[in-house]
Amino acid sequence: MKKTSVIILALALGLSACAGGANGDAAKQPGTPVADPVIAIQGMEFVDGTVTVEAGTTVTWEWSDGSMQHNVVLDDFESPLQSSGTYEHTFEEPGTFDYHCQPHPFMTGTIFVVAAEGV
Repeated sequence: MKKTSVIILALALGLSACAGGANGDAAKQPGTPVADPVIAIQGMEFVDGTVTVEAGTTVTWEWSDGSMQHNVVLDDFESPLQSSGTYEHTFEEPGTFDYHCQPHPFMTGTIFVVAAEGV
């Protein structure tokens, strides 16, 4: 009976950790702004694809996934479907900008844009 209780407790703790909560929400909060961020597209993911930048910053996505074609899709714009090279976008206004790859919707990232210091 004790073994069953321990297993049930372990499963419950594991599920609550997966559900998000305070720690899961922290991953979707702005961090310290990064200057000149480059997001690699590699291994079927946006490597370090969630970044915080100041308004006016240009974000660069760099394709490094062999011949696999990806793109960067946001509400207001999208990059071409490509397998090499880079794509840049300057984020002028503060806000939260979620993006994904159209052919691979599990590939996601977020750009947090905060007001530039001194503005």
